[in-house]
Amino acid sequence: MKQQPENTSHSAEANTSLAEIFRNGHEAELSGRFEEARMAYEVGLNSSPQQHPWRYRLGCVLMKMELNADAELCFLKAVEQAPGTEAYLTNLGVSLDRQGRRDDAVRAYRRAIHQGGESPVAHHNLGTIYAEEGRVTEAINAFESAIALEPDAEGFHNLGLVHFGNNDFVRALACFEQAFTHDTDFAVGHYYAGLCLKKTGVYEEACRRFQQAHSLNQNLMRVPFHLGICLHKMEKYTEAREKLEQALGFFPEDGRIHYQVALTCDALGLPQEARQHYSQARAARSGGLG
Repeated sequence: MKQQPENTSHSAEANTSLAEIFRNGHEAELSGRFEEARMAYEVGLNSSPQQHPWRYRLGCVLMKMELNADAELCFLKAVEQAPGTEAYLTNLGVSLDRQGRRDDAVRAYRRAIHQGGESPVAHHNLGTIYAEEGRVTEAINAFESAIALEPDAEGFHNLGLVHFGNNDFVRALACFEQAFTHDTDFAVGHYYAGLCLKKTGVYEEACRRFQQAHSLNQNLMRVPFHLGICLHKMEKYTEAREKLEQALGFFPEDGRIHYQVALTCDALGLPQEARQHYSQARAARSGGLG
């Protein structure tokens, strides 16, 4: 929601230096008072239009206000005034991407990389686009380039997701493990590490990772389903049934969970319960549990 702009008298403007105007705008931006920040930057630029760093900050504020087309114009002007500036080109790409203009965004990110020098964010954003478009090799190269420049948990995690989507669970697990070295509390990373271990049959360690992920983030509601499968594989059927029924509490219409409960009930010698869940599995539409 936009805030109402604060009144600024002409006399106050006259008595306030441009540096103070910019500082006030930046403080307002950092505090989330975006309309106030926008007005301050625009006042400063009216007096000193050659200040491309101010124009860049105005573009950032406009993006935070979801005015991406206006932000694009600011970044374009900033690039015109300071060609090859990495941050200007990268955020130009972001504003274009948010408008659904992916090809233009890719060109902006590539310019940031080739003209602006080291640009881990541009590499990372390119990797995200390539991954979503199924361009696996290009996505891997982009994420690896981003990590080489600025290693962090998100970069390793996203690279791991590309390998995971390509069914390369060994490489994916190695990436998720690297993510933990940068953020030990990266819950979703532990979750995906558990998935990799489950896929490769390392069920006991997978259980440990799933439990760790759930302890860090209770909203990972798919954990009980995967725990139940792992426990079933380890022939811990009573525990498996408990976790799978917990999963059904979250996803009561998911046929895959009903089917797994049925298998577990069969293993426990409970044919009536198994038949009931087999029937529900056939009737239910899968909820797409991943």
